[in-house]
Amino acid sequence: MDDVMDERLPEQEIWVKAIVARQNESWWRVPDGSSAFEVHVEKDVLDRLKQENLKITRGNIFRIRYYIRQSVKNYALSSQYVVTEILEIKKRMTQIEMPWTIQ
Repeated sequence: MDDVMDERLPEQEIWVKAIVARQNESWWRVPDGSSAFEVHVEKDVLDRLKQENLKITRGNIFRIRYYIRQSVKNYALSSQYVVTEILEIKKRMTQIEMPWTIQ
């Protein structure tokens, strides 16, 4: 049985948190609050991040626009999440040092 289906589903938006997101790599691991999954980041998105000097680092929360590409081959179903745009980035909070010590 050859490819029965190769379909691009409509684009959606979602908030996710970076677990593994390296600047120049197109595969990131992200959770959406209930489960973690891998997303493929399009080259245009990576280029824009680099051009605008934006960094996606572990712990940052960001809103993405993505679509799911589903296909069936030899009775196996596969889904690929493809990021087409990063809409907003919320940087993780950092702990600041206080000017006193507790004894």
